[in-house]
Amino acid sequence: MSQSMHRGGQGSNSYVSEFIYKLKSLGGDISKLDDRDIFHPEGYASRIVENLGLKGVQLRRFYSEIRNIYDRLQEGKKKEELKYYLYRLYAITQYQENRGVIKKDFGNLVRSILDSIEKNFTEESLRKASDFFMAMVAYSKKES
Repeated sequence: MSQSMHRGGQGSNSYVSEFIYKLKSLGGDISKLDDRDIFHPEGYASRIVENLGLKGVQLRRFYSEIRNIYDRLQEGKKKEELKYYLYRLYAITQYQENRGVIKKDFGNLVRSILDSIEKNFTEESLRKASDFFMAMVAYSKKES
């Protein structure tokens, strides 16, 4: 991963901004994100979780929703039917952000991932997004 680019606005998390910039540099296609950038302890998932202080409970919801869409696509469900669940995640993200359950930076991260999946709704995009949230759960602190 490259050095921190601090591409976000004032008050935004630099790792989230860097991830969003990276995603845009890949044409908005999360399926092109390198596995090292996802899973490595110096990768985006680890750094974002640590920097935002995210808890597993905040992450598991998004992981399970994306994983559910991925699993249903593998089972042969139609993409158009599954997009409902993707679009619903935009509303869930905003609701949780409005209630203060998730931080605005994390909401921006989730929306950028959802935008990427919507743009390129493939098994590989869903797998990479699922892997990214799974890695974030793995690197999150245990709730006390």
